[in-house]
Amino acid sequence: MSPPALKKNYYLVHAPDLPNAQRGKHTPKHVEYSLPLVKSGHMMAAGGILPQTAHSSDADVADKILGTFLLVQADTVEQAWERLKGDAFWTSGEVWDREKVTVTPVYVGAPKVE
Repeated sequence: MSPPALKKNYYLVHAPDLPNAQRGKHTPKHVEYSLPLVKSGHMMAAGGILPQTAHSSDADVADKILGTFLLVQADTVEQAWERLKGDAFWTSGEVWDREKVTVTPVYVGAPKVE
């Protein structure tokens, strides 16, 4: 049996940080940009990518972040990229390694029920 078709398109963003990324410097603008996307449902999940030896419960977890993951809803992959490129972590050129960022279509098996 095939999974049901969804009415929306979803994308998984993997955005590794640059070495010596200036994450803290750009976090306020990053959060300011992201909150409306979360509230509108266009950003379903987001967080930091950790090394294998780290745990989400570590007291210094923010210091261990190696990049960002996002689960976004967009009509097209181009729209997902457009939203991503509006983020301060992208526009600053000091956080994400732009050459390594990927946006991959995904099927969300348990989407938020509206």
